[in-house]
This record gives sequence, C-alpha cells and structure tokens, in this order.
Amino acid sequence: MNYQIDVIPIAGPNQAEIEVVVKNLEEFPLDFEFPTSQIFEMIITDKSGNEVYVYSKGRYFLQAFQTITIQPHESIKRVVKWNYEFEGKRVPKGEYLIYTALKPISINNKPVQNKTKLMNNQKLYVPRVNEVFHNLKVSGTKGDYAISGKVKKQHKRLYYVVEDGHVEIVKESMIKVTGAKQEWEEFNIDIHIPKERLPHNATLILYLYEKNNEGKKVNINPLVLERLKE
Repeated sequence: MNYQIDVIPIAGPNQAEIEVVVKNLEEFPLDFEFPTSQIFEMIITDKSGNEVYVYSKGRYFLQAFQTITIQPHESIKRVVKWNYEFEGKRVPKGEYLIYTALKPISINNKPVQNKTKLMNNQKLYVPRVNEVFHNLKVSGTKGDYAISGKVKKQHKRLYYVVEDGHVEIVKESMIKVTGAKQEWEEFNIDIHIPKERLPHNATLILYLYEKNNEGKKVNINPLVLERLKE
C-alpha cells in the first residue's frame, strides 16, 4: 500500500504544535484499522534519549476497533500540542527528537507487515524563554487575522513575515509599537491576504523577529495563523 506519514513540528515561544499527516498516495481508498481509538504514539526525547513527553501518558483510549478511511490522494491530520514542560518544569532550550508511529493492525484488511513505514522521526528545537515578545494572541480566519502582544520597550527593530512553509505570502513588514513608558509596550498587527493568494492544505505561519546591528534576524517567534484545507 502506498501512503506517506509526515510529522511537521512548529516550535512557538510557549508551546510546540506538531502536525501528524497521513496521506493516501494510491488511486483507491485505504482503510486503516486500529484496535483502539489511539491511532498513533508520539514520544519526545532529549539528545541523551530521556523521555520528556509521551502522547499516550495520562490519556484514555476507547478499547474498541475503529477504521479510518482515507480517500485517494487525500489525507488526515492530527495536531499534538506540547507546552515544553516535563514533570511541571519547562525543559532546557535545545534540540529534541520526535518519534512518531502510526498504530494500525491492518490496511485494507491486510495485516501490517512493514512497521518501519509507519514511523517518522523529526527534530524539534525548543527555544529559550521568550525575553522579547509576550502575551501573543491570534484571531481571525480565511485571510483576515489580528495579532496582538507586548514587547520590551528596548526592542525597536521588529518585523514580521507570513509563510506557508514554502512560499512567502506576506513580505517583510515592520511592527509599529505604541507607548514608550511601560516596560512592556503593546503592538497590534492586522493582516489581510486575498482569497486567491491563500494556499490549499497548508499552515499559515506568522514569524515575528527583530534584527541586530548587522541586519540578521534574531529572536524569531513563529505563530500559527490558520491551518487551511481545501
């Protein structure tokens, strides 16, 4: 059976959003049969192999068979959110490893033989605690978005772009900061993307950042605006 499993981590300032996408590459439907309501397992470890997150830990799954059908050239998507915490404390910044495994016992009534095809390994870089942007909020849909937040007053060269992971949708623009007396100053961004420029089956990501004296991007903070479907 020809199918593809992708794992797409998006590391935000306060949490990671990890997309698990299963795509049917065949010309006919694929029926994935699972023994419980859990369709995948995800484990995140540090570089020494110590587990810091297990998707199934603390979750209850229905103990009943279920079948998920994916139509030809279509996909299903699930999103896992991790707040960078382990045992109540935020993990240190740095590189972490994501191990994901789909858990069907059969596909189109045929027992799964090659389980390595059901696995996907990715890297995730956990950022340091955000010392520039604070209290970030996103609202809106279908190309119209409002972003608000606060920034420390000494940081002035602030910019943003919007991408879908491949294409730049909104070109680099400067962020206007209001006020000058508080330690944390407020800012607002209004974004309008024409319908014809919106990508299909993609995730719109806003990147906030500042530039140092050499013009290099630093303190980059990604925010998911919307996950778009056909």
